[in-house]
Amino acid sequence: MAITLTETPVAPLTRRRAELTAAAVALAVGLWNVWVPSFWRDESVSALAASRPIGELWDLLGHMDRVHALYYLLLRPVAWISTSEPALRLPSVLATAAAAYGVAAIGRHLASARAGLLAGLVFAALPMVTRYAQEVRSYAIVTALAVLATWLLVTRRNQVLYAVVIVLLGWSHVYGLLLVVAHVFVAPDRRRFLRAMLIAAAGLAPLAALAAGQRGVQLGWLHAPTWAALPTLAQEVMGSRWAIIPLLGLAAFGARGALGRVAGAWALLIPLSMLVSLVYPIYSPRYVLFALPGLALLAGAGLDRLRPRPLAWVALALLVALTVPKHLWLRAPDHRPDDLRSMAAALSERVRPGDRVLYVDPTYEWFVGVYAEPYQKLIKLTGEAERVWVVSGGRKHQNSAFVETDPGYLNLQRHYRARYYKDFGYSWFALYVPK
Repeated sequence: MAITLTETPVAPLTRRRAELTAAAVALAVGLWNVWVPSFWRDESVSALAASRPIGELWDLLGHMDRVHALYYLLLRPVAWISTSEPALRLPSVLATAAAAYGVAAIGRHLASARAGLLAGLVFAALPMVTRYAQEVRSYAIVTALAVLATWLLVTRRNQVLYAVVIVLLGWSHVYGLLLVVAHVFVAPDRRRFLRAMLIAAAGLAPLAALAAGQRGVQLGWLHAPTWAALPTLAQEVMGSRWAIIPLLGLAAFGARGALGRVAGAWALLIPLSMLVSLVYPIYSPRYVLFALPGLALLAGAGLDRLRPRPLAWVALALLVALTVPKHLWLRAPDHRPDDLRSMAAALSERVRPGDRVLYVDPTYEWFVGVYAEPYQKLIKLTGEAERVWVVSGGRKHQNSAFVETDPGYLNLQRHYRARYYKDFGYSWFALYVPK
């Protein structure tokens, strides 16, 4: 049965204040120490793809990341100006601010300006949201597009524009198209929605072919989630498995009316992706970032229902306080999956003329290129050498799938011994000398 949505009349100034306040807070939180954390592996691929000659980009897309091609192209103008961490992260920060604006707008339309403001502030405060606001990947942009698509849906805007946004959503990240599953159930006009889907299908058909061709590369690292995935997701979203409880409590309290139906269907995409992954692994916390606006809308509506009314701001302050430790942790220099900047600095201090290098995982030659200076001094290993630097990734030295099976590394071990080893999160380097 179609849902009838009504808009609560409010003064234009009140609308702008709610939405602009949410966006300003999200912008401030996103810019907070955006320059401090090092690029990590995934970010380095984005940075290099955006800054290398277009021919090298097409070569990369021939092997991996075709589904991210649109994002890489959008990032190139930024890379022409600067390839620094804050510059390349700025599009994600701005996208997150836009998403917060949109969350407040949706909340205003479906409930009230106050509920929208509270929802936008909850969204801006979530550590997982600001984590990816400071990431040179497409996830924040996907989230902003998901918010825009939902706003177009509930306000019954131009169906062609809605279809275009859905196409952009899919081309930004294919798993963002899960949003359509939620929209099927809450579309206020089913006929308009179906017509929009037919238009979108034409723009998404090439994406289906490209994604299918690299399915193993994009999904090969995913596994079916276990019960441990739930506390891990809670830690991503709020900073701890216990801090998620008040957020979910507020969300349940706010699940009423049109907002509850729209935001509830949106937020339920998170457990849905987990359930699907039991059969066909597609789940990763970052892949469901685009569904967090639904959770924030529910929590904002829950805060708005608290009485007396000032209690909402007290509860919001307590909720934000629970997230502070995670925010501080995320902004430390070495609290990304790996610290490629420190790795390059440490290697630069130890490299000598004539040193060789062996990239056990071939993709690491790309990963480390974002801080290229010390690696440019190394010569690829082709024969015997006095000193060989091994560069790769794995939680422990000599304990990763690449290290255990790479023939070049196995041959090196027969004739060389490790003299020095240092890891930087997931990534590491080791110095080998003849036995």
